[in-house]
Amino acid sequence: KVAIVTGAGSGIGAATALRMLREGASVVAGDIAAEGLEQLRTDAGDAADRLVTVVGDISAQADVDALVAAAIGRHGRVDIVANVAGIMDWFLPAHEVDDATWRKVMAVNLDGPMMLTRAVLPGMQERKGGAFVNVASVGGIRGGAAGAAYTASKHGLVGLTRNVAWTYAEDGIRCNVVCP
Repeated sequence: KVAIVTGAGSGIGAATALRMLREGASVVAGDIAAEGLEQLRTDAGDAADRLVTVVGDISAQADVDALVAAAIGRHGRVDIVANVAGIMDWFLPAHEVDDATWRKVMAVNLDGPMMLTRAVLPGMQERKGGAFVNVASVGGIRGGAAGAAYTASKHGLVGLTRNVAWTYAEDGIRCNVVCP
């Protein structure tokens, strides 16, 4: 299988990429932090030959396109997408959230997964199969786990997940959400 993992430079994203490599997948790992991706390559050990790293910002369409192009260029397809990349909002309540924070949190936590999903769905539809795993949060199913922007973005990601799961089920495409 060929997997794209975002946020792969640290934390849950790095752990996901390493697990997929251990399970035999080829992984295209994306993150905004080059040093994190370098560490991922080191941690991959003998599996590093199945790892491609792409430095980029998941909230920028050009960087999403580069991530997908890296997977398609090397492997010809994408079977799995793990939308892990995410940022916090410093637990800001609604009356303290500035526009820049709101936009950035939404861009990374919701727009990025949408752009990546949209980019790989046509190939999955053609092959009649694929899987998405979106990492949201308990903030995506209740209102008190973080600030207003983060909570709203993760609620949106849960909604996007449910819509994709329902819309593309007949094409053999699964879409699930994990809420740590």
